[in-house]
Amino acid sequence: MVTEEHSDVPPTSEAPKPDRTRLLVVLAVVILGAGVFWFLNRSEDQAATPEEETTEDYATIEDPEAGFTIKLPRDWMFFEQEQVDPAIRMVVGAPGTQNNLRMRVTPLEAPVVINSETPESVIAELQAQFDQYIDQGESVKEVLQRQRVNINGVQGWEYLYTFTDEPTGDEGVHSHFFLLGGERLYVLVFQVLPASNYEDYARTFDEIITSFQLIDGEEPADSEEPAASPT
Repeated sequence: MVTEEHSDVPPTSEAPKPDRTRLLVVLAVVILGAGVFWFLNRSEDQAATPEEETTEDYATIEDPEAGFTIKLPRDWMFFEQEQVDPAIRMVVGAPGTQNNLRMRVTPLEAPVVINSETPESVIAELQAQFDQYIDQGESVKEVLQRQRVNINGVQGWEYLYTFTDEPTGDEGVHSHFFLLGGERLYVLVFQVLPASNYEDYARTFDEIITSFQLIDGEEPADSEEPAASPT
């Protein structure tokens, strides 16, 4: 079953509210920091177990330190990182495959959310930074879709793109989410390798991402806009 000790995320210290320009610069640094890929070792001991409620096929995982809950398939396995990064909250996937979810949570110097009062110019600048990060990715082959999303009140962007796996040369698919959860940036990357397996996993990825929620006390974005389909 899936229990694991989560590494601590450095606490977010209170700071005077910066101007929008500084906020965008800070966010740009965070986005760049989220771009590091890592190698994994399979952990035979870490099979999936829920911390709280369960259904027949999914387990609810809660990470109070990072401020979120999410549902994962009960048969998925956690993986160990060769180089431990406390910002990476989980790497979990289907046993015996390279189909997985990698999740990184990074504290921000000041809350960054999108709500009904956010100027369109700021939203455009935010998207431009996420666009640039994806478009300049060394392994990115073709961006298939980019869209704003609203996941249970947490707004952000999703990018669907193909990539080249360097060790094998195979083509895979990433569904890459940037979610602005107030004092934290949540980055979720769903991977399918090879790309031909994407249709088999699309529904599972939808189930997982639509289950993502901030824990009470965290500051979600204004959810007035209708949620976009995540995939």
